[in-house]
Amino acid sequence: MPDRPSDMKFPATKTGPSIRRPQVGIIGSSEADDAMMRLAFGAGAVVAKLGAALVTGGRDGIMAAASRACAEAGGIVIGVLPGTGMDEANSHCHYVIPTGLGWARNVITAIAGDVIIVIGGAAGTLSEIAYAWMYDRPIIALSESGGWAERLAGHSIDHRRKDTIVDCRTIEELEAALRRLLHDHARH
Repeated sequence: MPDRPSDMKFPATKTGPSIRRPQVGIIGSSEADDAMMRLAFGAGAVVAKLGAALVTGGRDGIMAAASRACAEAGGIVIGVLPGTGMDEANSHCHYVIPTGLGWARNVITAIAGDVIIVIGGAAGTLSEIAYAWMYDRPIIALSESGGWAERLAGHSIDHRRKDTIVDCRTIEELEAALRRLLHDHARH
């Protein structure tokens, strides 16, 4: 297995070999306590360490903490915004995609990652988890963060898939699981 998922080769596209790099979505609460923010910061740093681009909702809370860590570690951060203003993004986004879709932007955020990481989460996060599940994205939940991450970690949502949401309790467990899932995803 390559040391960094960015060294992996994704399957060819319809037009030829792919130069695409892995993308990881981090979803979670826009209002987060210090413990959740530390987990988000650690998760964002792991995404950068593994050479993947980070995709978030581009706003505050979990999104901002993960974005900051990823950017500070030299990673690329993409913010998918619910509104139309570029200035709605947190200051750590390299690329901003204003959708004008409101909460419907959660579909984009949920399927833009090769793997999705859940930290805490309320109703908006739950919708992203459901979309990621239906669109067959592997999901990792940092269960110590509370919210939907804690409630759904280790569980299958429904009959559509045979796997479960991967339960990780620490950043070290997250790094190992993310490395494995990105490697598996690149092979398919």
